[in-house]
Amino acid sequence: MVHPGVDRAKPVPLYHQVKESLRERIEAGEWPPGSRIPTEKELAAEYGVSQITVRQALARLATEGLVERCQGRGTFVSQPSVVQDILDLGGFSAGLASSGVEIETQLLGATVVAASEGVARHLKVAQGAPVIEVRRVRLTGGVPISLQTSYMPSELCRPILDRDLARESLFSLLTEVCGLELVRAEEVLSAITVDEYEAKVLLVAPGSPAFLVRRTTFDRNGRPIEFVKSVLRGDRCKFTATLTARAKGMTGTGIGAGTTTNHAETGEQAVGIKTQVS
Repeated sequence: MVHPGVDRAKPVPLYHQVKESLRERIEAGEWPPGSRIPTEKELAAEYGVSQITVRQALARLATEGLVERCQGRGTFVSQPSVVQDILDLGGFSAGLASSGVEIETQLLGATVVAASEGVARHLKVAQGAPVIEVRRVRLTGGVPISLQTSYMPSELCRPILDRDLARESLFSLLTEVCGLELVRAEEVLSAITVDEYEAKVLLVAPGSPAFLVRRTTFDRNGRPIEFVKSVLRGDRCKFTATLTARAKGMTGTGIGAGTTTNHAETGEQAVGIKTQVS
């Protein structure tokens, strides 16, 4: 009997149907992380399709990071992706730590640089003004998952240069050491492919899929305190958001797709989303 995950009457390619069926079975725990799934020949017989069709499906799952294909050994279920709550204002490490993920940090550099045009625009400082640049790689289980570059106004944040930025939370340092009250963040999430430098740092092939997250964090006075660009491996990261109905009388804001606003002042969070084509 052919697996019900394939319906030849559907106007959907067979490889796509097989891919989605395998994804559902993996996510349901039929094959735990690290386990080997059936061979192409076995899956082809189960789904009633050719081995080429199965090979196409597995290749796409491998590109998405759901499985790993090992020459001569077979196809194995990858370790779970890191899941980041995009509505967490407390920073990358804190957000993942709350979900039980241990994050390691490698500090690539921390120095004062002249603000580029883009950085100056986000931080609302003059182009060429001194800003602190902090470059870090975030890892889990020894595997790099994110390359982060943060920029902060030097006049407000210089004390962080005297701290251990490989071990201490930048969000906590800005709050506790610099005395800044961070209450709101604007974030834009885009799909990209990594360039040669990013690929080298993240240990993936150039052109691999990734997420680019650009976040600007503001204090209670509305001053931009940090602008950070994060490149996250597309095969190891996922994003989640919990959406709730807006309270009656609450003023809404249209936000570009992939952008979230945190209302930390009231303890309430709202997300406004509109689709944009670019």
